[in-house]
Amino acid sequence: MRLYTDEQGQWFGTQADARRNAPRVWKEVDVPVAKQDLLDFLNSNTVGKEGQGSTGTRKDPEAAPVPELLSDHAASWVAWALDNITRGDTKAAKEMLIKGLTIQRQIVGGKS
Repeated sequence: MRLYTDEQGQWFGTQADARRNAPRVWKEVDVPVAKQDLLDFLNSNTVGKEGQGSTGTRKDPEAAPVPELLSDHAASWVAWALDNITRGDTKAAKEMLIKGLTIQRQIVGGKS
């Protein structure tokens, strides 16, 4: 997979984006696609790390949990459960729903 980066460590997914956002200062980088190789590459190149010169996409820290709202992590399990229910796999959906709600309960301090 090819990605493009500039001198400040900002990454671009397409050559057109690199040209538009970093004219004449970008370079093409061949990025591995195997999961472990990709993780090693991202870690060794400090992609997405705060304060390391990279301005890649970063996930904003979650705000203080509000019991009525699901955290991003819990919501992903609940969404996955819904997908399984839609496909008719209620056993897997139940397990995922329990996992998501358990995560939410831990985040809000054991309150149900």
